[in-house]
Amino acid sequence: MTDTPESRFRIPAQEMERILSLLGRHPNITEEAIFSALWSEHCSYKSSRIHLRRFSSKGPRVLMGPGENAGVVRVTSRLGIAFKMESHNHPSYIEPFQGAATGVGGILRDIFAMGARPIALTNSLVMGSLRQPRQLTLFRRVVAGIGAYGNAIGVPTVGGEIWFDERYAKNILVNAFALGLVPDDAIMSAVPPAKPLLAVYLGNKTGRDGVSGAAMASRSFSDKEADLRPQVQVADPFVGKKVMEATLTIIRRGLAGAIQDMGAAGLTSSSVEMADKAGLGIELDVQKVPLRDPSMEPWEILLSESQERMLLLVEEKNVPAILDIATESQVAAGVIGHIIPEPVFRVRKGETVYGEVPVAHLTREAPLYDRPQKQRTSPLLSPQPPHPSASGSHSIADIFLRLLDHPNGGSAEWISRQFDYEVGTRTLLGPGHDVAIVDLRAEDRGVAIALAGSSHPVFRDPERGGALLVAKTVTDLAAVGAWPVGITDCLNFGNPERPETMHDFVMAVSGIADAARRLDIPVVSGNVSFYNETDGVSIPPTPILATCGVLAAPRNAPPGTVAEGGLRLVMAGSNADLSLGGSYLDWILPEIEESPVPSVDWSALSRLQPFLALLIEKGALRATRAVGRGGLLRTLLTMVAHAYETGLHLRLPLLDTPLGTFFSEAPGRIVLAFAPENGQIVADTAREFGVPLLDLGQTAPHRFSVSYRDRDGKEKALSLPLSSLKKKYLSALSGHMETLP
Repeated sequence: MTDTPESRFRIPAQEMERILSLLGRHPNITEEAIFSALWSEHCSYKSSRIHLRRFSSKGPRVLMGPGENAGVVRVTSRLGIAFKMESHNHPSYIEPFQGAATGVGGILRDIFAMGARPIALTNSLVMGSLRQPRQLTLFRRVVAGIGAYGNAIGVPTVGGEIWFDERYAKNILVNAFALGLVPDDAIMSAVPPAKPLLAVYLGNKTGRDGVSGAAMASRSFSDKEADLRPQVQVADPFVGKKVMEATLTIIRRGLAGAIQDMGAAGLTSSSVEMADKAGLGIELDVQKVPLRDPSMEPWEILLSESQERMLLLVEEKNVPAILDIATESQVAAGVIGHIIPEPVFRVRKGETVYGEVPVAHLTREAPLYDRPQKQRTSPLLSPQPPHPSASGSHSIADIFLRLLDHPNGGSAEWISRQFDYEVGTRTLLGPGHDVAIVDLRAEDRGVAIALAGSSHPVFRDPERGGALLVAKTVTDLAAVGAWPVGITDCLNFGNPERPETMHDFVMAVSGIADAARRLDIPVVSGNVSFYNETDGVSIPPTPILATCGVLAAPRNAPPGTVAEGGLRLVMAGSNADLSLGGSYLDWILPEIEESPVPSVDWSALSRLQPFLALLIEKGALRATRAVGRGGLLRTLLTMVAHAYETGLHLRLPLLDTPLGTFFSEAPGRIVLAFAPENGQIVADTAREFGVPLLDLGQTAPHRFSVSYRDRDGKEKALSLPLSSLKKKYLSALSGHMETLP
């Protein structure tokens, strides 16, 4: 064999050798570009695929699982929900507005490619410290980009979460989730039927924006690199809306055999993946691709990730109708190729062949790595306390105020004000609650969406932390009576070539998979984002999960807020393990880092949903909220924060571990607020389902007070000024944004 040439597209030397061996010759520039895209981590999942097999996607409700544009789960007798989460981390750091906007656009195309009309968006954002001007700019522009796309295309952004942490200063995370509604007999697949089909291009014209974007997202960053902004795509939500309506019309009329979004690696991945699923080949003529710049080279056309584009495989008889729909929708369209029996990917420009590669070389024969693993023994980068020193008083009151002083402890309302969360009029619970609920308008059913992405428990214990994220989303769903029906994930990690990163990844996947299997929840879609690393420093392991649940009578679901005094407050669920490891308090106070991540009482957790569902059906509850970030005290504050006069008075029994009681984030605990006359119903129902109850106290006007006895039997009490406490919570983020330049 001849010497291995240096790759023009940063393909590793050992993979170039593999390419030469497969082809038996040197690839030309077009073929090498194709390999660089489809063998990239972003497209091939070469470091994660063998471990993702741990996830189970089976279940009686599952209509479509992994391998499609999105997962689909049945939620009524004839309707399914299509949902998925994707990352757009690297592009959002390079160009935050366009990176975030195109992340939203891309996940929406995954949904309507399934024949589903998008009805909800949400997101999970992780940024560096807002004390850094660069991070402030990134944050503002990311939020603006998300809002600009979702608001313009007319899909509500119904929720989300945010976390600020210095360890993400050079690798921010922007994960977008979308959900759509589809009749179960109208689901579109990316697997084409076995018949002669033409490849039809639909959507925006192709330009040089985003060329080699998938390859860029499959390697580490360096602050010394040249400007990478040309590799970031440019969003156009107004064209996106036209493409969405055209695609849904084509699917509704049964004109397409298969559809794939032109996402990562653009035209290359969409065409090759559909041909591979059919066991056939495909030939494209790039001369027929609608272009914004006629001077583009064939390899640039193939690797462009220009947005708002779809690839359809259709029978010849249906082409005129599709072109008519495109004309009416004012989007570009044209026949650019066809399926061929020979299993190769052939690229032409007119009569000239620019590349020909067997499809199997690009897919099934792509590299697959079982990378070395090694348990991490030292922190990736120590967390930065929100103040110059984390020392000082450790009284309950002082710690609670310290939690609220940081943007992580405050309200995220500044973000949600940038989003339209009511467009479409399906939103029943939106921002400000732990779950979002959208109305299906069929069979009196709704869908609840719960997001969890706390990195700290996974950083402390990847396996137990991964399981904890599943338990948290299930607890959030149980609080509104929703039954979990499916999980999607976005697994954000550092450089997989580092054994410590792979160990964290494998253990987190193991924890998520085992928890999902315990609770019988299928993992129907997802995404892996590796190489979140700059100058040799990786982010902490940060899987983000979204669990969807179905609930009856969604308009009766209790809110997560209350504005009425005199209501009883109890906590339902197990208090067996109130460890502080991986909690917000653990992040603030590094001296408690030896505390383990809480274990989960899976049996007790599984009883919460039927317990809450029955109480909600009986109309016994005024408000519910799962104990979440910051622990019990912050959860209670979020429940009354927007009520002008309403506070609370807690009267607790003997507490062996006051810190754990007030600040642990152990899942499986839900605060219930109800009228005193419903106390017996709540108690009897809890006894029926074997759900422990802890009496907390009641809502009360003009006060935020807590009394309890410590392990020595001494009476303890704290009383905080209600108005200043609420102001601190409501302005922790918004005030920060207003005061910084």
